[in-house]
Amino acid sequence: MQRVTASKGFTLIELVTVIIVLGILAVIAAAKYIDLKRDAEIARVKGIAAALEQSLTFSHTKWQLVAGSGDLNDLADFAGGKLDMNSYGYPLGINKNNPMAQPKNIGKGEQGCVDLWNTLQQEPASVSLSNANSVSDFQAYRHQADVNPDGQTQCTYVLRTLGDPKGRQQADIKIVYDSVAGSATALISD
Repeated sequence: MQRVTASKGFTLIELVTVIIVLGILAVIAAAKYIDLKRDAEIARVKGIAAALEQSLTFSHTKWQLVAGSGDLNDLADFAGGKLDMNSYGYPLGINKNNPMAQPKNIGKGEQGCVDLWNTLQQEPASVSLSNANSVSDFQAYRHQADVNPDGQTQCTYVLRTLGDPKGRQQADIKIVYDSVAGSATALISD
């Protein structure tokens, strides 16, 4: 007599249970990945702000040694000798003309903020003008100073790699350059 053996396999309930568990794990992993990407971008922005801050300190020290006071075109032996400085001793951009027509304003329009970004860093992340439709890591905005606006302009660099479509004031992650204080500050919203 031959014995009939039942085939071994998974029941429908077992398969559905495994699929549900895998789905839950996938959702958790995707959420973790998104958080890790944001955390990595925040760390990168903080690193860029620190590098800009260091470059500002170096240029200010060089300005003190060379000029000591007043506006200065083409700071010698720093950033290729093309960096223009304000009367506080901080960068305003490049090619501001001599004498400077507007020694409180950064650069020539928003391009001045792009020029500063590219001049003050050795290997800068990509940056575009605020009205450009190009794909870049950051968008540059030149605007009146938010605090003590005595005609002074500032640059805000908004991170675009995480898909933030907001303007400079509402953007979640940005760097603000203040040419009066000589600071580059990373601002991160939750």
